[in-house]
Amino acid sequence: MAEMLVAYFSYSGNAKKIAQRVAELAKADLFEIKPKEAYSTDYQECIEEARKEVSEGARPELMEKPDDLSKYDSIVLGFPNWCSTCPMVILSFLEAYNLAGKKVYSFVTNGGGGCGNSTADIKNSSVGAEITESINGNDLTDDQIREWLGI
Repeated sequence: MAEMLVAYFSYSGNAKKIAQRVAELAKADLFEIKPKEAYSTDYQECIEEARKEVSEGARPELMEKPDDLSKYDSIVLGFPNWCSTCPMVILSFLEAYNLAGKKVYSFVTNGGGGCGNSTADIKNSSVGAEITESINGNDLTDDQIREWLGI
């Protein structure tokens, strides 16, 4: 079976719960993406930080990253919808690697904002990778996860 990595960024814990379930079902490795400088725990301040990063096209420095992604054929990204896209720390993660030939899946947790522009932004940061459409991660069932990933 192909090797898979589930990498996620979670602000409130929703994306983390889903990422853990996806990793369990897919028998995949799990990695938490964290910025070197944590986002504010104050929700309104965090929104302002996110808006600033998106408007500036920022790539926050990562706290840590896997040394090598070469053993993975597929990467599943999980994250909340921030400003109608993915958090910029997700793009920092993607741009740290050569993802040519890999398949990238993504799920987005949200409070009704859907997936926004996350698919296009992931494509732009993943040169040579096969990018699938981001899906709404809210309320995914085990069967939906299996069908989505073909496992």
